Amino acid sequence: MKPVIDSQKTLVITDGGDTVSSVSYKDAVREAQQAEAIVYSIIIVPIEASAGRDTGGEHALIQISEDTGGRYFYASSETQLDAAFHQISDELRTQYLLAYYPSKKLSDSVFRRIEVLLRNSPQEGTLKVRHRAGYYTYSSSK
Repeated sequence: MKPVIDSQKTLVITDGGDTVSSVSYKDAVREAQQAEAIVYSIIIVPIEASAGRDTGGEHALIQISEDTGGRYFYASSETQLDAAFHQISDELRTQYLLAYYPSKKLSDSVFRRIEVLLRNSPQEGTLKVRHRAGYYTYSSSK
């Protein structure tokens, strides 16, 4: 089954193990970025040092969360899971939307990387900038 991301905010709860994927990681990231989804991952870790633990899957979830401007959490208990949901809820209610028009209308690449920097923060560490890694451009014929 091909995952379809059709909302702007997506929450993934998983142990990070890939058992039935038919889509490559690269394609999944592209789908999420093209859909302008913000992916929040909650990685369930039942046994911290399990020999069968899929850390590759965990790293993929961490990266897709960061690339889409989302965040990842680890949870090994109901209390940690509840705390993660509260943090996600708080964050979604306190986000700012920043938009811009690029100076170059045409791009030499389909994917345009962006960087957002915070200057003159009132108190160091009080604000956190999280943003997607970039966006896909399309020709006007699409």
